[in-house]
Amino acid sequence: MKVIVTDIETMSEFFLCSCYDPQTQQWHDFELNKNKNQLDSMIRFFEEKNDHYFVTYNGLRFDSQVLEHIIRFSRDWHELSSLEICTKIAQVAQDTIHDSNYGVLPKYRESELSFKILDIFEINHYSNKNRMVSLKRLEFEMDFHDIEEMPIHHAKENMTEKEILETIYYCHNDVNATYAFYKITIGECEHPLYKGNNQIALRQDIEAEFGIPCLNYSDSKIGDEMIKKFYCQEKGIQYTQLPKKGFFRKEIKASNCIAEYITFQTPELQKFLNKIKKVKLTMQDDFKESLQFYDNVYTFAKGGLHTENKPKIFEADDEYEIIDWDVSLTLWRN
Repeated sequence: MKVIVTDIETMSEFFLCSCYDPQTQQWHDFELNKNKNQLDSMIRFFEEKNDHYFVTYNGLRFDSQVLEHIIRFSRDWHELSSLEICTKIAQVAQDTIHDSNYGVLPKYRESELSFKILDIFEINHYSNKNRMVSLKRLEFEMDFHDIEEMPIHHAKENMTEKEILETIYYCHNDVNATYAFYKITIGECEHPLYKGNNQIALRQDIEAEFGIPCLNYSDSKIGDEMIKKFYCQEKGIQYTQLPKKGFFRKEIKASNCIAEYITFQTPELQKFLNKIKKVKLTMQDDFKESLQFYDNVYTFAKGGLHTENKPKIFEADDEYEIIDWDVSLTLWRN
């Protein structure tokens, strides 16, 4: 798979699309500011690289939306000044962020984009509210030595050449971080949990065998789509005939979500079950309940079940090894 690692910056007087080609180890920067307009060159670059996948971090929800808007509408901007176009692009970016914050689906679906994209943010399920990880946090986790926030405010006016160069340097740093995490995602690293575990190749194999276009799906979404596919085959129905999502409810009673056969024998769990059955949730509520059981504190929240542990150091040796399990259980009932 040939890839281009990409990130964009959308400021009121400066637009930047930075692309790094790992195969040639070359950088391609496309700028739009008061002195430059390289949008046409950027669009030609994307057209020429139509056999590449553009690797992004949160690109499906943001970068691709802005870039697709530019590709589709830039032909109507030739009479505008560079700064006027910057303003338009910056507004598209802000509207995209606003919609995403309120759960509005992206304007352009993946299948509607003019270029192929890999979003390692989605693949690793960091779009989940309870798993969300910023690129800066990821840089910290990967032991990056050069971690910085955006040095220039997005609404900065009269940007100097020095400020433009600082922004380009910042964007390159984000591209480098995205590429480093992409290599982890495809198993090109020395970490024992990820080495040789190519998540992209796995998704290509699943798509080839089962016909599910899952290149940018998380593991849980792949499982969900496979269950739907097999259910359709078993019932002899089309995918479009699957029941639609339920209707809106102002509140949900937890008792309606707990099967009648769920019972416990220990007093602690019996008391906890009775407590949960009395819970009512609305759109504004964040569900979180904790239980102390056999010297462990278990927290139930939207992201699942987790233990709350004090900081400890675990060391493997010749007799013991450290294994990390992330377990989920899905019950499928007719």
